[in-house]
Amino acid sequence: MSCLKDKILTVLNEKNIVCKGLSKLADVVAKMIKEDSSNVYEQLKILIDEGELFEYSKNRFATSNFLGLVKGKLTISSNNFGFVLNESGDIYISKNNLRGAFDGDVVLVKIISGGFNDKKREGKILKIVSRENEGLVGTFRKIKDYGFVSVDKQNLEIKIPAGQDLGAFDNDKVVVDITNYKSGNPIGRIVEVIGNLNKKGNDIKWLLRLNKVRDVFPDEVLKMASKIKQDVNKDDFPNRRDLTDKILFTIDGKDAKDLDDAVSLNKLQDGSFLLGVHIADVGEYVKLNSLIDEEAFKRGTSIYFLNQVIPMLPKQLSNGICSLNPNVDRLALSVEIKIDKEGNVLSSEIFESVIKSKYRLNYDEVLDLIEGDEKTCLRLADIKQTLLDMYELSCLLQERRSKLGSLDFDLPEGEVIVDENNYPIKIEKRVASKSTRIIETFMVMANEVVAKTFDSRNIPFVYRVHEKPDSEKMKSFLNFINTLGFSFSLDGKEIEPITLQKILKEVKGKDIESVVNMVMLRSLKKAKYLEKCLGHFGMALQYYCHFTSPIRRYPDLTIHRIIKEWLNNNTAYLKSSSLRDFVVASSQRSSAQEHLAEDVERAITDYKKCEYMEQFIGQYFVGIISGVNSRGFFIELENTCEGQVSISSLKDDFYDFDENSLSLVSHNNFYKIGEKVEVILTDVNKKERKLFFEVVKKIK
Repeated sequence: MSCLKDKILTVLNEKNIVCKGLSKLADVVAKMIKEDSSNVYEQLKILIDEGELFEYSKNRFATSNFLGLVKGKLTISSNNFGFVLNESGDIYISKNNLRGAFDGDVVLVKIISGGFNDKKREGKILKIVSRENEGLVGTFRKIKDYGFVSVDKQNLEIKIPAGQDLGAFDNDKVVVDITNYKSGNPIGRIVEVIGNLNKKGNDIKWLLRLNKVRDVFPDEVLKMASKIKQDVNKDDFPNRRDLTDKILFTIDGKDAKDLDDAVSLNKLQDGSFLLGVHIADVGEYVKLNSLIDEEAFKRGTSIYFLNQVIPMLPKQLSNGICSLNPNVDRLALSVEIKIDKEGNVLSSEIFESVIKSKYRLNYDEVLDLIEGDEKTCLRLADIKQTLLDMYELSCLLQERRSKLGSLDFDLPEGEVIVDENNYPIKIEKRVASKSTRIIETFMVMANEVVAKTFDSRNIPFVYRVHEKPDSEKMKSFLNFINTLGFSFSLDGKEIEPITLQKILKEVKGKDIESVVNMVMLRSLKKAKYLEKCLGHFGMALQYYCHFTSPIRRYPDLTIHRIIKEWLNNNTAYLKSSSLRDFVVASSQRSSAQEHLAEDVERAITDYKKCEYMEQFIGQYFVGIISGVNSRGFFIELENTCEGQVSISSLKDDFYDFDENSLSLVSHNNFYKIGEKVEVILTDVNKKERKLFFEVVKKIK
């Protein structure tokens, strides 16, 4: 936002200036802030367009903030009601109060029930600030010489004139841009034909387009990436610390190609450890405001699903010069941390380096070595002791985190395995192992050290923040826990991580473990990126950031640039308002794109789970009740697939929803979270990514 707009908004928010007409308002404000009236007038018009200034009665204006209006993005459900997403919480919008707004539009909302900061609020749309008129996805059907596209997720049809359908066939999924809103049906043109969902790859492409994922790099970005030199001559970097002779290596999944972290370890004579975490120096190649950087900023993160990845950076960088491939020199930002026998940090140092990874290890072989597999121990004899020392240190660091109250959620993920045609052939549970925890604990330690280093220096920085949970949600969660036979209470105190950790330990190994983990996780706030160091509740850490994955996360890249400027004593830049503004923008964009990536990954996984389960319609399963609401309850199967049981399908009695116990209750029966039931799979809806069950019997 420009400086002039800032001044205007500050004045209008502080003072209720009543003027008839925009010109008169511009004159009054211009005198107050000593600016040219015509310039103020132009900025006022922009503020109206942006929804910051609103005409609340004929020719009378006030800021949206002053009027208590909320601006946000509209999401419309398949039932044609909507929610406006805003930092202060979601606002429900009934079908009658949508006022012609469509899914994805940015709108201005008046709260009509519930307070401004209430969690349950209803509003009505007063103004459409900007239209989501590009990239709408839907199903095409042809009628004579024109067509219609029924837009997915909402009750909206777009008319497609003759010659604007790109040759789409009936039932093809297509992407549409709206060109005219003023008719009974909006008019548009098809810009991409995805095709029939039954054809290979179209289902994935449909879900990506539905979520507006950037999966193709612009030509000019690829052209710029192709010019980047793909090798390192360490003699060109005399000011970097030369670690090419040091024994360090990467440990990743078998199929990983973007290797952005390597580790080293020396166990010292006094029993302490010198841990080295060496991260790809992406900032050396991706310069701020370059074409590659602008594209990376828009993407915010790499997106991983099935056996595929949509990278944040072009492959020449992500799989090439930035990837810490074995036996080649690479540029890195290194953190060396001295840690005592109790897992406490004694000292740390951050510096630019040149490294050469000696091994490209995967988690499975490291686990085999830890567990004493003879062939693996023989093959990795040169680094066997280092790996065992790493395991010892990771256990120390885990113990330290546990004492602080860190929440270790044990939620196995269901990994969908697909064949060469992307058809799901099985679902495997993916759980953390001793080897994955080595890298996890080392990366957490490096992230903590880096965050702590910069918090005290008053330098703009991007922190990974996980705020304390909402007290009402915690009360509800503890009420739920107590219905399972436990006895936990807040006693008027704020919840602490150690209390939740005790609950996780109490349920470990029990049938209800996964459900309690899930309900607790849903009761916590989402982690986000922020320019303020507010700590990480889930990890019970005062300082935390994301420093260790700059190939696939933009906030890490932002941090790397700041660190490099600090190491090179560029104090003018570090104190600049431009850096502060960029840190805020990077935090906001990265948080939004992270949530998008999570939604996309979940949507694709759930779609493929439904596709896998289609073959089992009519078959019986045992599952656990994972959630209950007034419409029924959810069942989670052993293979991690989740589906719903409608309350209308419970024919044995009439059931009411008890919100306190999160259960459905009748005169003679009840269904509550954590109970085992036998169910039959009755239907699968792939497009909505839903499974439907009916209860056969409860399992005592």
